[in-house]
Amino acid sequence: MSRLGGCLVVLLALLGCKDDPRRIENENLGIAVTFPGPPKLHRHTDPGPFGEVEWFDLAMSPPGRLDETFSVAVGNLPPGDKGGSTPRDILNTFRNFLGYRFGPVQRVDLPPDKGPGFRYKAKSPMGGVIEGVVVLRRSRLHHAQAIVRREGDARTAAFLDDFEVRTR
Repeated sequence: MSRLGGCLVVLLALLGCKDDPRRIENENLGIAVTFPGPPKLHRHTDPGPFGEVEWFDLAMSPPGRLDETFSVAVGNLPPGDKGGSTPRDILNTFRNFLGYRFGPVQRVDLPPDKGPGFRYKAKSPMGGVIEGVVVLRRSRLHHAQAIVRREGDARTAAFLDDFEVRTR
């Protein structure tokens, strides 16, 4: 087989890779969700509209796709009322933060049994679609987000519809 033929076989194999769904139930983070593949855990502290927030992220990108990501981030809000003192204020602050990062954000409030929180959609600066769910529970922000190339991606719907925040 020629070198070009070998490269084509590898490329076709990568494009034809099937998802490898992984159900993650993490009691410490208070979440359950099914990723389309195996996620990796990261811990970091970032400045934001609430001050310094410690985040625990589970994230995965499909093989060979650096422009697609599925992630769940759980952040412990710092003490005080920077960014708001009520759930509504905190969620509005986070929505405004998303708007600052992505531009216009379409938002729909979650039903009371799933919230307080909201679901959102925005255009990616790189031309893709960003969809997410944000839930506030016990001074923690739970944020599931999918960044994909095209609107209507079935993996996005499956990932976000399956996301649940569990109370301890």
